[in-house]
This record gives sequence, C-alpha cells and structure tokens, in this order.
Amino acid sequence: MAIHSIPVISYDQILSGDVTPAHIVETLAGTGFFYLSDLDQVISPLLFKSLQDVSKSFFDSSTESKMEFYIGDSDNHRGYVPVTEQGAYGDESIRTYEAFDIGYEADPLPPSRSRGYELVGPNRYPAHVDGMAKTSEAYYEANFAISRTILQLIAQGVGEDKNHFDPWITRPASQLRLIHYVPNDVLVNSGDTSMGAHTDYELFTLIHQTSPGLLAYDRASKTWRSMPVFKNTLLVLGGDMLQFITGGKVGSLLHRVVTTGEERYSFPFFMNLDFETELSVLPQFGESDERIVVGHHLLGQLYRDFPYIKERVDSGKWPVDFDIPDRNVFEQL
Repeated sequence: MAIHSIPVISYDQILSGDVTPAHIVETLAGTGFFYLSDLDQVISPLLFKSLQDVSKSFFDSSTESKMEFYIGDSDNHRGYVPVTEQGAYGDESIRTYEAFDIGYEADPLPPSRSRGYELVGPNRYPAHVDGMAKTSEAYYEANFAISRTILQLIAQGVGEDKNHFDPWITRPASQLRLIHYVPNDVLVNSGDTSMGAHTDYELFTLIHQTSPGLLAYDRASKTWRSMPVFKNTLLVLGGDMLQFITGGKVGSLLHRVVTTGEERYSFPFFMNLDFETELSVLPQFGESDERIVVGHHLLGQLYRDFPYIKERVDSGKWPVDFDIPDRNVFEQL
C-alpha cells in the first residue's frame, strides 16, 4: 500500500451504478481507505451538525452526570467512556479523549444463547441532552444503511453474491462512537499521540471528523500520513475482518490520532457482523484452515482497550471460553 493520492468516491455514483464493485475493492486494496462524498440524500448536513451539537452538549455536562452512564455499569458495552478508561497502547503519549458508545438496538439475548459477554442489547441515553437519542439513532441508521451498501459491493467485488453477508447482520456487533478530544495544554507537539496506533477490529469503519488529527500508516514507505478532513464526508477504512476474509488483499489500515491540544470531535461507525459469526478466508483468496469468530476477536481486543472488561474477564464474571490474545496480529508492521 502506498498513499500517493486521496481517493474520493461519490455515494450518488455508487447508488446509480457508476462505481463498480471491483473499483471499491481495488481502491481499498490499494490504499486501505477512501473518502465517501455526496451523502446528502442519506446524511444531510443538518444531521452531521446535529450530531456534533448533541455530542457537545453531553460532553459539556458535569462529570457526575456523565458518569451516571458509565460504560462499566452496562451489561452490553453501551454508554460513557471517561478519559480514565485507558487501554494498553504502547505509543499513546497521554489519553485526552472521552467517548460515548452506541450499538445495534436489540433485545438482550435469551439466557439459553448468552454467555454474558456478547455486547447485545438496548442503548441508553441521558434525558438531560435534548435530542441525543433521536439524533444518535438517526445517524447510526444512516451509517448502517451506507455500510450495507458498501458490504454488498465488497461481496460482489470479491466474486460473491451481493447478499452474501446478509445472514450475519441480524444483530451485528456494529458500534457508533461519539469521541471528544478534550482541549488541553499537555499535548502540544506535532508528534504527541492522543490515541495510539491500532487497526479497527471489524469489517470496515466510516469516520466523520470535525478537524485533522488522524494519521494513517503507509506500509510501503513506512511513514505516517496525515488524513485530510472534508466537510460532510465519511472516511472509509478497511478493518481486521476484511483483511482476514480476503487473505490479506485488503489490508486493515493502521492509524492513530495526534493532537496539538485543540478540541476535536470524531464519529467512527464500525461495521461488523453478528457476534457469533465464524469466518474463513474466502476460497478465491487461497486455501486456509484458519477460522475467526467475529465476537471473539472483538472481545479479545476490547479486553486490551477497556479496564472494566479486563476485570470482568479476569474475575470470571464473564466466563470467556476462548483464548484472549496478547496482541492483535493485524496491527503488526
């Protein structure tokens, strides 16, 4: 992968059929990302602005009111993530962001199907932030609709039927994060890292950003490249599960966030399959006996990222019956 130019694909042209499935796959294979423009018919400029407004209202709330929705008090990984909920990123200078996590709206799994850690269930929102639930759910649904379209194109682009993945998106482990990078005078140098280098654990990610800060790793030149920000667009990044099923043809994009201490918002939507889905390498990408369960990989990485999850697993509260890896193989340079 060499990042020499900025690929931009029009969503209008995707819907009209002017962008082929092969073009989507080859673009992701060549760069690991592309920008998605012309989104007005599915995400209006007003919805982008409303999401930022309700996020600001929530994050401007008192610590006490935000902690009423602490994610560690949730049974299904939903709610507020404070600055102190720090994971184990080796290159993170200091954590300066907080977040609010939203998932696919669904009833909890019945006891006969649940081990307790499947991250399935309803969302919860603070009543004191007017419109937060309505706006967040509308934005989630719009991103999910866009992601389904992209997923159909990817399926066709790798030689499968366009509905190949449909059986595994009935209760997907797809997540929307509202991320607030807190203004501060601690990180002031261009190389200061607020979020450490990582890949995303799902199929792919759609990101809307309010200002620059995201850097992508170019494996060909072994350099970090700053990703520009365009108004009312989404940045699409390849993730771990897409790399796995394509036998490495589409790489999971390594990225991190640097800051100069300015306030910043980022809204990543992580498109994933159902937690229990077992994946194999698609046969057109070579023979392999390797298998990955989507939810096992996801929880294994969240174990690193969230101290409350580590405590639940280590204490046996969540009886995990699979191995938790000590590193993410998709992040290795």
